[in-house]
Amino acid sequence: MATIRKRTLPSGKTAWLASYSDSGGERRFKQFGTKKEADAFLVRVRSEVAAGSHVPDRAASTVDQAYALLISALEADEAARATIYNYVVYYRGHVKPYLGTKLLPKLHPADVGDWLEKLKAEGRTDDTCRRARIVLGAIFDEAIRRRLAFSNPVRSLRSRRKTRRAEIREAEETVRIPEREVVRAMLAAAADTQALFLIARERTAAGMRTIEARRASANRPIAATREFKAEFPDAEVEAFRPTAWLRPLLATMALAGLRIGEVRGLDWLRVKADAIQVREAVDRYNVRDSVKTVAALRSIPIGPQLTAILENWRVTAGHGGGLVFPSERGTPLGYPNVTNRQIGPLQLALGITAADGSPRWTAHSFRHFAVSLWIDEGAKLKQVSEWAGHESPEFTQRVYGHLFDAGRTDRRAATAGELSVLGVQETATQAQHGNDNAPNIEAASDF
Repeated sequence: MATIRKRTLPSGKTAWLASYSDSGGERRFKQFGTKKEADAFLVRVRSEVAAGSHVPDRAASTVDQAYALLISALEADEAARATIYNYVVYYRGHVKPYLGTKLLPKLHPADVGDWLEKLKAEGRTDDTCRRARIVLGAIFDEAIRRRLAFSNPVRSLRSRRKTRRAEIREAEETVRIPEREVVRAMLAAAADTQALFLIARERTAAGMRTIEARRASANRPIAATREFKAEFPDAEVEAFRPTAWLRPLLATMALAGLRIGEVRGLDWLRVKADAIQVREAVDRYNVRDSVKTVAALRSIPIGPQLTAILENWRVTAGHGGGLVFPSERGTPLGYPNVTNRQIGPLQLALGITAADGSPRWTAHSFRHFAVSLWIDEGAKLKQVSEWAGHESPEFTQRVYGHLFDAGRTDRRAATAGELSVLGVQETATQAQHGNDNAPNIEAASDF
């Protein structure tokens, strides 16, 4: 039985004591400053006790405590180190300082909304807020599983309807897709492995500005670099030479849509004549393991162009098995080695830069490019979702829905997309086996 009793405190002030029996029959008490607050509390508690969802404040866990349980569960389930790392980083940086000491039953959807608005006001990006929200939602999911909470305020939060301009701006920031001409030029320059690209840059208020980008012969790299530095004594000079694996790796991402971790973990056993099977990936710690989700286990159809490029690379590299793109020591390529030392400098050499002078496209941009090719050539929503390894067609529709249109299906989409970028079909001849990445800019530009 729930009751409210008036009390006079030693200080002389009046308080109202609400008493009730919880779901286990234990008597509970809570004190309020007004009778109205005590009445409202008992109304809520009665419904929670009847529904079996009531958690007394004394027995309630904090967000910090529930987070520790979530991390323990992830470790027990042998989650990837990169996954646990992301949870730790986003919790410590964006959740704990604001909500860590809050009791789980005390957090309501409105509180979550206020927290997200505060993150935005302090300069967090939309992507950071989204990831922090995912972490908080996972914490409550684990708490519900352990009967520490009975509702998830993150899932219950209704997002404010975005204005049309905000939706357009968000779409442009989320999915930025390289032009076909850009990818074609990058693949051609990446084939020029005997070239030494010399880049002179200077710092400005807006960022780095490229003063000069020049192609030189790689026969005298030290002398060529020294002469170039003498021409631009006040500039920051960078010498870049495409590695033999850059073109096939870039083509695999741009035409098969592999994530950077997936292409670094790709094994020759997974490369077939008409498809690439994705089973393993390399994480931020350069550890190769199975992909993180069931959806990422997939078979991606490829056309004859990419098949020939990979077969030529197999012969050139002399690899009969193991990793398709190994380091010199046979280990997976490091992420900085791919992005900062190859894909980034390649764009600087070609003048493909953002407003601040940085490389315009990230490695993930070429995955977006592959998806756009499939859609442009008529692949259906479910096909694209499966080939990309998305969690659901709904996710694909949300991210790429504006690109869809009726058209062809099956492997013709992959083949036609490759031809639109690379031109005529590349045949795996003996000459190409020996010289697929030969230094011939005129010939390469025909692609």
